[in-house]
Amino acid sequence: MKTRIVILCALIAVIVSSCLVKSLHPFYKEKDVVFKKELIGTWVDQESGKWTISQAKIKKEGSGILGSSTVDSLLNYYTVTLTDKDGVSEFTTHLFKLNNQLFVDFFPEEISIMDLTSFHLVRTHSIAKIEVFGDSIKLKWFNEIWLANLFKNNKIRISHETISEKDKDESYVLTASTDELQKFIIKYGNDPNAFTDKPEANPKGRKEILCYSLKRIK
Repeated sequence: MKTRIVILCALIAVIVSSCLVKSLHPFYKEKDVVFKKELIGTWVDQESGKWTISQAKIKKEGSGILGSSTVDSLLNYYTVTLTDKDGVSEFTTHLFKLNNQLFVDFFPEEISIMDLTSFHLVRTHSIAKIEVFGDSIKLKWFNEIWLANLFKNNKIRISHETISEKDKDESYVLTASTDELQKFIIKYGNDPNAFTDKPEANPKGRKEILCYSLKRIK
């Protein structure tokens, strides 16, 4: 029960985070999905968080010579578990290529706690640019502070909802279709401030950019 509560709290932290661009719809299409076995393994980030990346599986009941059996079918996407000081976060992730660049779509696993709080939570997708260098990985999430600046200055148009909370900066949930999202990513994917690990790229100088550098340990 305690583990489930930790997972729930971690998911809430991701969902309400003001530094993460969130979307109701996925950023990928099935035709864009790629699979790289070299990502499978155990990794550690710059803050000592442990990332376990495995190939997603689906269990199917089948019947064999000796009766029914359970067969694990491998899928072309990943299950990612992050264990850090905040608890345990579990995601279904799709690696995909768009405009000759690699991205990862993160989607939280099903919330198992069934209480009134969980009924109010909406799972959303997020997107990170990924760079793989042998036994190291760099993940750079879409910079929401940069996106917010574009919205506030009416420089972009993409379907979204604005979330305003007292004493907090506004955050956004993209409601655009996958087609619209991909056009947006193709247009801005090479902007040096859209996916970055440099805090000075933020209009307000805030150090809330989500970026992880992973090193393989297994």
